[in-house]
Amino acid sequence: MPHLARALATLAFLALMLTGLGFVAVHLKGEEARTALAAAASPENVLTGRFTAVLDKQITAALPKLTGLEDVVSGLGYKVLGDAGDLVRAGCPGWLFYREEMIETPQARANFETRLKIAAKIRDRFAARNVALVVLPVPDKALLAADHLCGASVSRESRWRFDAWWAQSRALGLDQVEIAPGFPGADGFLRTDTHWNVAGAKLAANRVAEAVRKRIGAGTQKITLSESPPQPRVGDLMRLAGLERTWRWSGPQPDEEPEVSAAITRTGGLLDDVPGPQVVLAGSSFSRNSGFLDFLQAASGYEVAQKSRDGSGFAGQLLELLMDEPQILTETRLVVWEFPMRALTRPLTDVERRFLGDAK
Repeated sequence: MPHLARALATLAFLALMLTGLGFVAVHLKGEEARTALAAAASPENVLTGRFTAVLDKQITAALPKLTGLEDVVSGLGYKVLGDAGDLVRAGCPGWLFYREEMIETPQARANFETRLKIAAKIRDRFAARNVALVVLPVPDKALLAADHLCGASVSRESRWRFDAWWAQSRALGLDQVEIAPGFPGADGFLRTDTHWNVAGAKLAANRVAEAVRKRIGAGTQKITLSESPPQPRVGDLMRLAGLERTWRWSGPQPDEEPEVSAAITRTGGLLDDVPGPQVVLAGSSFSRNSGFLDFLQAASGYEVAQKSRDGSGFAGQLLELLMDEPQILTETRLVVWEFPMRALTRPLTDVERRFLGDAK
């Protein structure tokens, strides 16, 4: 069956290429294309590359918009071959996983050791400011939802960095929150997204809120949560795999999730001075998904300033806060630092290198 599917895919690709060549040939015979190419067809333009640029533009203009066909090809690749593209791995039917959690990274252990040093320096910088720090490392979906991998393999690196972080970071004296014990496994994650779902976000937020209360006491603000009825949510892994527009017969179906929101009852008049945030959340996209911020505020009793950013990695947003916006921390009593553990072994970022060298 796989051989037949590959043969059919190859024939479809050849047919697509020949069709594209046909469109290009017809377009280049047109008056507009011939005029543009003739105007650019000088020896100087050929040598400088301008003629090639004009030709490329005309070829691009000739090709039809094949979004629908691309969707069909992506859907067939997923349905027949279990192929979800270069960035995504397909697990059990309907389940997608981020490839980065399942591969080996060059210089992984050296990057990990450097991030331990970054964590120690972050600890010292917050201690010098007399600001409490609560750390939330988020384990890989591929580890906590491994029952739904269905043949896809988790890298040794993924398992190693999880164990190594908890073994080696304890010596740093960080106030950390573990969510793996008692986490509902796959039931805590979205099927088509790399992030946790509402149940996973609520569990993580409740555990962080408990750590917040232990450090600075319970908040006193009245915060009410509300949830909308479940609605389709196209996950980021569906988009990365090119499966967001596939049909029910070919691709995974979007998750059904409610939207969570928090209503904060404020006191005082409109003209009263508003105090700075007592609690700041500086994390990754996990802190911006599935109501995590809202659950954290309701469980802790504090209004939490959201400073998280998608793609923050290990500590990108936190370091930018420390180096570029330190005034935000003037009245802050506690910072929640959340990061995905898959970032522990990634190559170092420019902001991390800048932070490590800021005392030189």
